[in-house]
Amino acid sequence: MRRPHPLAAVLVLAGIAVFPWFVERAAAQPPPAPPAIVEEDEPLPDESASAEPASVPPDAAAPVGGAAVTERDGMIRVPGATYTMGSSDPRSLSNERPRHVVTVAPFWIDRTEVTVQAYRECVVGHACARPTKASTSCTYDAGDPRLPVSCVRWQDAEAFCRAAGKRLPREAEWELAGRGPGGRKYPWLGPSTGCFLAATLVGELTARSCTKRPSPVGAHPGGATPSGIQDLAGNVEEWTADWYVENLANGEAPAAGASHVLRGGGWLSPPSAGRMTSRNWGSSVEAGPNVGFRCARDD
Repeated sequence: MRRPHPLAAVLVLAGIAVFPWFVERAAAQPPPAPPAIVEEDEPLPDESASAEPASVPPDAAAPVGGAAVTERDGMIRVPGATYTMGSSDPRSLSNERPRHVVTVAPFWIDRTEVTVQAYRECVVGHACARPTKASTSCTYDAGDPRLPVSCVRWQDAEAFCRAAGKRLPREAEWELAGRGPGGRKYPWLGPSTGCFLAATLVGELTARSCTKRPSPVGAHPGGATPSGIQDLAGNVEEWTADWYVENLANGEAPAAGASHVLRGGGWLSPPSAGRMTSRNWGSSVEAGPNVGFRCARDD
């Protein structure tokens, strides 16, 4: 299963149970990475890249933060770029290193995480499996259609995206969407984090969350990217299409594996997991309340 927070085994959130999936992992899974990093005081160095200018169709949204934004059907277009993926900071986890150059073609990504309402429609249409209620904090039956759907396995997330004519984002795409070609540390502009920007744990060494459950999608507008992509940091960790591997030195995702990559951290993750280079993983049976997804599609 996924890598737990250091104090999850001994602390209990106020009114929230610390679930078995949060403290156990399958023996067949990859070995644990070093302990969670201490929050960095400075942003990562600027990483130059050549980005393809976005072609703005007639229905494009107005510019946000000085950047031309293209949005259609709830998705935002990310121009292709050659950029430096990963982190060179010695305090980052080993699975974030070494930095390496990747080239990503233009693609589209959902502006928000997939909601309970959208996933329920897929279940009603018999194209998706109903999420297993792995804990009382799973969102499907929480009574709020605006919440990101959680407790969804990787294969169910993939099935939803496929039924919608989309796919799960590749790991390199997900990181580019959050960092931009210039290499932001977080989706927003600036090196710091906080509960007003993302739903995560309050601090690195506490099991108290900013929220009692994930927030409705888009509830942290200050934590959006300059192009308007919401909740890439916090709320729920997000499945990507790629198999997990500890070292991405060659810049290529493996063709097979035992688990898939999770990105962005969630409401039960430390703030450092919300950095755009932070990587986690989940097995094929992972379906916890900290896990959700969004979809992507080719340009």
